[in-house]
Parts: sequence; C-alpha cells; structure tokens
Amino acid sequence: MATKLKSLKAGMLAGMAAEKTRSDTIDRFARAEAAISRHPHGLLQGRPPGEAVAGFSAESAETVESGRQLIRIALSNLHDNPLNARRIYDPAVVQERAASIATHGQKTPGLAAPDPARPGHYILIDGHYRKRALASAGKLDMECFIESDLGDLDFYRLSFLMNEQRSDQSALDNAIAWRQLLDEGKVQKEEEICELTGMSAGTVNKTLALLKLPESVLGAMRERPSAIGIAAGYELTLFFKLAGEDRTRDLVSRILVDGLSSREVEAIRKQAQEGKSRKVKEISRQYKIRTDAGQLLGTIKEWDSGRVMLDVQLADRNAREDLVELLKTRFGLDKTLI
Repeated sequence: MATKLKSLKAGMLAGMAAEKTRSDTIDRFARAEAAISRHPHGLLQGRPPGEAVAGFSAESAETVESGRQLIRIALSNLHDNPLNARRIYDPAVVQERAASIATHGQKTPGLAAPDPARPGHYILIDGHYRKRALASAGKLDMECFIESDLGDLDFYRLSFLMNEQRSDQSALDNAIAWRQLLDEGKVQKEEEICELTGMSAGTVNKTLALLKLPESVLGAMRERPSAIGIAAGYELTLFFKLAGEDRTRDLVSRILVDGLSSREVEAIRKQAQEGKSRKVKEISRQYKIRTDAGQLLGTIKEWDSGRVMLDVQLADRNAREDLVELLKTRFGLDKTLI
C-alpha cells in the first residue's frame, strides 16, 4: 500500500510538473501530500509492490522504470470514469479551458487506466474537465499517465483524492457519487463511505440528505454546486421541511446570486421556523352514558374545535327510535333524507 501511495504521489507530481510555471504548484503538491496522509487505508492495500518514480517528462511517451506510461489516447477510446467523484461540469469552465488549450495546448496530463472490458480503450480517472475542453477545442486525443491494477473502488478513491487536493469537490457531487456507490453495492453502508473518504458519519449523512430535496431545487443547485457547501446544503434540507419546494428553490437562487454564507442561510431557516405556526393540541372530553342500573350504553365525546361524537348502543328498538327522532328534530332533519 505504501508503495502504491508513493506512485500516486509521483503521478500527482508529474502532472504538476507540467504546470511548473504556475505560482500555485508548490501549494497544490503540499495539499496532495496532506490528502494522501489523511487516508492511510484509502488506496489499494495489499497490491504487488513496485517502485515510485522520481519524475516524468510531459513530452515522453516511453515506458518509465516503474511501469507507468505517458501516452496519447484517442478521445473516442477514452471513457468517463463510471465512479468518478465529480458529477457536475460547468459549461463555462469547459469553454474557458478549451480556449486555453487552443492557445497553449494541453499542459497537464490526465490519469487513466486500461478498460478491462474493451482492449485498446481506457477509463479516465482524473482529467474530465480537460477531456471535455480538448473535445470542445477540436482536439482528437489526450495525453494521460496510465495506472494499472485497479479495483472498482480505486476508480472512485483516486478521483476523489485528486479533486479533494484541489479543493473543488462539491457536496452535491459527493452526494450523487456516494448514492451510486450504495445503490450499486460498491459499499454496503454509510460507515464504509466514512472509511473511504476520511469524513465523519455526520458529514456523510448530511451530504446524502441533499438528494431528498425536490428535483427542481437540485436543478438550481447544479448551476453552481461549489457555491453551496455541506453546512448551507443541510440548512436547505431543514428549510424545505418548513417552507416547501418553491421557497427553497428561491433560497438557492439567493445563495447563488447574493453569495449568502451558511450562517445567513441558517438565520433564514430559523426565522422560518419561528414564524411557522404550531398546531395546538386539541383537548377532548368524554362522558359515559349508563342505565339507572349502571350498565354502560356508550359515550359522548366533545373537542374544543366544536366537534361532538355520540357513540351509543341501545338494544331496545323503541328507545333507539325515540333517540333518533329526538336527534332529527334537534337538527331539523326530514325523514326522507334518512
């Protein structure tokens, strides 16, 4: 496992080396190391050992000593990761990156693995925005490092770690991906997601709760999911229970347009909670009807709302008919209506 972690770190370093002119290179690698150290059990435990690679050349397509390759893959043979941690892509970001690629070319390699079901095809692990930008820029292939010997969950783990170290993984992305892992039986319970991501049980539970929001609300959140963190998202789930679908969708729009913080969303939710009228418990009274001998014949119940209910059983037909006639007379009922 330690060797595989080193290999992952080397892959991250290789991608960042291609961006060495950028001012944030050192900080991104430091975040990558921190992300890996927070997940000591996260990647490929018990895999065959191999050596980590000290560095890569973005121009090289030769096999390196560790077995990792940097190759060009036709976009038609490069398929999205079915367990990718990111699920929502901003078209504006795609176009922005496409313009950069058209001018400067692809600076950062992606990370892919051979597709076990289709020889000659690959599954993209990291670089889905780059792939879309390349296609938009009219490019036909993508430069990728090749990882091998991956299990199903490794495709999620690797993409999650890559996005986490960039700090651009949204709560809604996580909710959609985790729901898929549970529905497809990749994990059996939420506790396994905690182990997989290093997140607390409370965070996982609140994140999955986002998917209980109506589709119209989720659609509004998809416009810019990174603007709504887990704290604000959880407040939205509470607000929806109080205020309903339309007002919750309007609140999402306010978050996106006005940049409301999670504390401001919480204050709005509390205000709605305080303003919601609580149903007062209705008090009822019951009176038992007995014969002169003490035999129970039935009951009369009344409520503060004005409701009255008579429940009585009379074996004597004459007594029963007399009571019915009395009630009909009291409420002005015509015999033909009975």
